[in-house]
Amino acid sequence: MLYRWLRRIHLALFLVSAVPLSLLSVTGALLVYGPELQEALEPGVWEVEPRGAPLPVRELLARVAEQRPDLKIWSVALAPRPDRAWRIWLGGGQGAVNVDPYDGRVLAHYDPGRNAQGIVTALHRRWLVNDKAAAPWARHAVSTVALALMLQVLVGVGIWLTPPRRLARLAVDFGKRPRMVVIRLHQLAGVATAVLLLTVAFTGLAMYWHTPAKAVIEAATGGRVAEQPEIEATGRASIVDLDAAVAVGQAAFPDARLRHLRVPSRPGDVAVLHLEADRIGPPSRVWVGDHPPRILALEDGQAASAATWIWQMRYPLHVGEFAGPLVRAFWVLVALMPAAFVVTGFWLYGNRRRYAWAITARG
Repeated sequence: MLYRWLRRIHLALFLVSAVPLSLLSVTGALLVYGPELQEALEPGVWEVEPRGAPLPVRELLARVAEQRPDLKIWSVALAPRPDRAWRIWLGGGQGAVNVDPYDGRVLAHYDPGRNAQGIVTALHRRWLVNDKAAAPWARHAVSTVALALMLQVLVGVGIWLTPPRRLARLAVDFGKRPRMVVIRLHQLAGVATAVLLLTVAFTGLAMYWHTPAKAVIEAATGGRVAEQPEIEATGRASIVDLDAAVAVGQAAFPDARLRHLRVPSRPGDVAVLHLEADRIGPPSRVWVGDHPPRILALEDGQAASAATWIWQMRYPLHVGEFAGPLVRAFWVLVALMPAAFVVTGFWLYGNRRRYAWAITARG
């Protein structure tokens, strides 16, 4: 009886979520290498010729301001490779600019949401819905599909566990009739990737459903997700030398690399450094302010609790950006698994009901 009900639930979830899940699967696979694909489309905007050391941040921003005094600089994203442009994020809806870090030359000013990667991202996250009133509902719908995938995986594992001879039912005999081969491949792939699919789906919905996702993480780990440190709001001078502030922040984690810098936009604002270590884990963050610059607060990513570690790593875990190129390549296959399950699921459904398109190869 349990087996029958699990199969019915599995089929119902499949029929409801098949199309949107396939869309999320294909776009998610593309976004694993989204930056690289965008760079390949616009090499002149992203590739630079390494020429010694990059400019100090203050001088780089000064040169950008000379060329584009109208820009409201919000933060600087340093490239992971010396032959790649740095990206400066702008405030007030101005988008972003790419700059050559060796001479400060502005290479391009663009809206990140309108290039190829941005369009695929919008399709993946909110189905291209841009209306301010409708977009949150689209994000809710996408998160619901991710939740449906998690339920599908759990129900599918339950279907596999319920009858006896579990391991034998994972063996694929290509000498059997096509239906049996597809069933076994479907089961084997589902069981083998269950944990990874749950991870990808959960971290995806955690991007928008913050409160319930945090609650799940805290319940599972028995810990708390650390809140951002409180920074004193008054009583400090403005940062005069941004490079000195960066040096003070980097000294807190000398073995880490600066990957992102949020620059002060108003008098008295702080600079926030994101520093990445060689080990797997979330970045460390340092808040620097005052004159002379001093550390106001810091977070050691390597010392984070289990709950904070998972929360801060939800994006790298979602896209496979945490353990080198082989993991990212494998993540493409993981991302495509839901689409593969939809294809094999439709074929099995049609084959069982003897639809013409699904019985041509029936053995």
